[in-house]
Formats: sequence, C-alpha cells, structure tokens
Amino acid sequence: MSSENFNKNDELIRQWQEKIKVADRNNIFCHCRFCGYEWVDSDLKPICKSCGSKDVESISCWQFPDG
Repeated sequence: MSSENFNKNDELIRQWQEKIKVADRNNIFCHCRFCGYEWVDSDLKPICKSCGSKDVESISCWQFPDG
C-alpha cells in the first residue's frame, strides 16, 4: 500500500473522529430519575424540562445501536 493511501486513510479516520465528537456534544439522551421524562439535549449537565430536577441520567446517543 502506498503512502498516499495511508494519508487518505488517516484523513478519513480524522474526519470520522470529528463527526463523533460533534454527535457526542449535540445528541445526549436524557432521562429524569425523578419524574421519568426523557428528551435529547446538548447540555452536559441537563435539568429536567418537566419537573426541574437535576437528577438526570445522560447517555450519548451514538452509543445506541441503529435498528
């Protein structure tokens, strides 16, 4: 394999890593442990939009499998 192919692969990997970072920042599944409300947010420390609780579980959406 030529060094040109390696450079293209490195660039492709870098692009995918950046896309995952963006998805991780902007697509956070949230579940309020107090009232059960669920939503998608971009805040790393979300407050429940339904009851105002700070007891919220947050999971990056990319961690869920497609299908």
